[in-house]
Amino acid sequence: MPVRAMKVFIGAVGDFLRAWQRLLAADAVYKIIAFVLLTPLVGLVLKFFISTRDSAVLADQDILFFVLSPVGLATLVVVGAVSLAILTLEQACLMAIGFGETRDLHVRTTDALWYGARHAWSVMMLALRIFIGVFLIALPFLAAGGLVYLLLLGAHDINFYLAERPPIFLFAAGAIVALLAVMAVLVIRRLLSWAFALPLVLFEGVGPAQALTTSALRTEGHKLLVGITLVAWGAVATVLSAIPLALIGTVGRWMVPRFAGSMTLLVIVMGGFLLLWGLLNLIVTLVNSAMFALLTVRLYDKLGSSPDAQLSSKAISGKLATSDRRRLSMKWALAGLALAAVLAAVAGFLFMDNVRLEDDVVVIAHRGAAGSAPENTLASVALAVEQGADIVEIDVQETADGEVVVVHDSDLMRVGGAAIRIWEATHDELLQIDVGSWYGTEFSGQRVPTLEQVLELCKGRARVDIELKYYGHNERLEERVAEIVERMGMEDDIVLMSLASDLVTSMNALRPEWTVGLLTAKAVGDLTKSDADFLAVHVGIASHRFVRRAHAAGKEVYVWTVNDKLNMSRMMSRGVDGVITDHPALARQVISERAELSSAERLMLTAAFWMGLEPKEPPPEVDAG
Repeated sequence: MPVRAMKVFIGAVGDFLRAWQRLLAADAVYKIIAFVLLTPLVGLVLKFFISTRDSAVLADQDILFFVLSPVGLATLVVVGAVSLAILTLEQACLMAIGFGETRDLHVRTTDALWYGARHAWSVMMLALRIFIGVFLIALPFLAAGGLVYLLLLGAHDINFYLAERPPIFLFAAGAIVALLAVMAVLVIRRLLSWAFALPLVLFEGVGPAQALTTSALRTEGHKLLVGITLVAWGAVATVLSAIPLALIGTVGRWMVPRFAGSMTLLVIVMGGFLLLWGLLNLIVTLVNSAMFALLTVRLYDKLGSSPDAQLSSKAISGKLATSDRRRLSMKWALAGLALAAVLAAVAGFLFMDNVRLEDDVVVIAHRGAAGSAPENTLASVALAVEQGADIVEIDVQETADGEVVVVHDSDLMRVGGAAIRIWEATHDELLQIDVGSWYGTEFSGQRVPTLEQVLELCKGRARVDIELKYYGHNERLEERVAEIVERMGMEDDIVLMSLASDLVTSMNALRPEWTVGLLTAKAVGDLTKSDADFLAVHVGIASHRFVRRAHAAGKEVYVWTVNDKLNMSRMMSRGVDGVITDHPALARQVISERAELSSAERLMLTAAFWMGLEPKEPPPEVDAG
C-alpha cells in the first residue's frame, strides 16, 4: 500500500478509535430506523410496480420479461435508487461524525442522525443521479452482450453450449466477458470520480448535480489513491467478516461436545453461541460501514475539501466522576451478564423449535436417476425407481404431430447431437435419434420416451412429477398431459410443475383438484402468495425463514438440484418437504444416516448449518457409472 494511502488508513483508524462508541451507536440506530421505516418502502415500491401485472410474484423468465418492459425498467431504476439512497443516508450520518473528528468537533450520535435527516432530500437525489449514471453506462454493454448471445448462441438450446462448449460458445463467452470487463472499468472509474460527491453535499452545501461534477474535478489525478484505499478497505472488511465464523467454529468444535450429555445445558450453550455469533456479525458489519465512511471523509479532507467545508455541532457536556463511572460500569456489566444468560436460554429454546427431530422428506429423482443414467430416458426412470425414489421428475414437450414426449432441452443437440427442434419434429423422427450414447455406450439403445411410457413404468412403484416445459411453441400441452394421465388412471400418482407461471395458472384452471407447483430459481415478490400448491425452488431460496413462511401458507417446498450429502442434510434440517436430486440412492442413504442421530446430535448438526460450519472432510464422490 502506498505511503499516502497508508496515512489515510491510519488516520481513519485513529478517528474510529476516538469515536467508535458514537459511530457504532449512530449506525445501529440508523439501521433500526431503516429496517422499520425505509426498507419497507422498497417493498412497497416493488409491490406497486408488480401490481401492474396479473401475478403477485415474478419468477425466473417472468423477471426477464418484466425487466425488459418499460414498467420493468422504471421499477429497476426506482427500486435501485431507493435502495442506494438508504445506504447513502447511513453513510451521511457516519460521515458527520468522521468529519467532526477531522475538525476536532465532538459530534454526538443524535447530532449525526439529525444531520443526516436534514440533508435527506439532497442525499436521496444524489443517490438517484448516481444510480442512473451507472445504469446508463452499463445499459449499452448489457444490450451488446444480449445481442452477442442471440446472434451466436441462438441456434441451439443453451444447455448444449454449456455442456459441450463448442468454439462458438467460447468465442461468445469471451466477447461477453470482454464487454463486461470494459463496462466494469468504466463504472469503477466513474464511481471513483464521484467519491467526494456525498461529502460535498453534506459539508459544502453543493447541490446533487453539481456535486458529481465538482467531485470529478477534485478527484482528477487522485483516482488511483482513492481506489487503492478503498480496495484496502475491502480486503480488511473481508478478513473481519470471516472472523466471527472462524472464532465461533473453533471454540464451538471444542466446547459444544462437552455438553452433549445434558440436553438442557446443550440448548443454552448453543443459544449462547448463536447469540454471540449474531452479535459479532453485527459488530463487524457496523465497523465495516463506519470505516468506509471515515476513509471517504479522510480522502475528501486531504484531497478534495475546500476551506469552506464546515460542520456545526455541539459538544457533549457533562462527565461522570471516576468512582461513579466504575460503579455504573460494574452494575451494567453484571446486568449485561444476567441479560446475556437469559437471552442465551431464550435463543437456545427458540432455536430448538427449528430443529427437526424426525425427517419427513420425499426423494425426487431429477430427470430420473440422471447421475447414473442418461436423463429423461426409460433407463434413467427405471433406475430411479430401483434406487428408492418416491417421485420421478421428468420434463415434457409436444412434438409436431401432437405426441407428448419426455425431453428437457428445446432440441437434441446435447443428448443426441441432432439440431432438430422438438416442436418441429414428429415422434417417429425423434425415435431415430440415439439419446443414450452421450452418457455411455451401454445406453446406446435409449430413445426419447413418451409420457405414457414413463407413467406405465412408474405405475404402482413411484409417483411422477411432470414438469411442463415452455419454449414458446406449446399448442395443447396441458390438455394432452391431463388426457394421458386420466387415461392411465394415475390422477392420484402425479404432480405437475412449471417454470412458466402462466402454465401453472392454466393447469390449475384445467384440473383444479390436481397438485400443481411453481418451479423457480429466482423470484421477485412473495412466492408464498402464488397460486401454486407447492414451490420447487433453488437451494439459494430455501432458507429456514422461507420454508417456515411457505408452510404457514399451506405450501410444500421442494429444493433442487441437490447432489451431495452435506447439502442434502442441510436442506433436510431446514425442513424442506422434498429433495430433487440426480442421485436418489445417495438421498436415501442420507435419510437413513439422519434417522440414527440422537436429539443432541441433530441440535448440533442444525446449529452448524445455521452458522455455516462445514465438515473438515468433503462428502464422498458419487459413482456416476
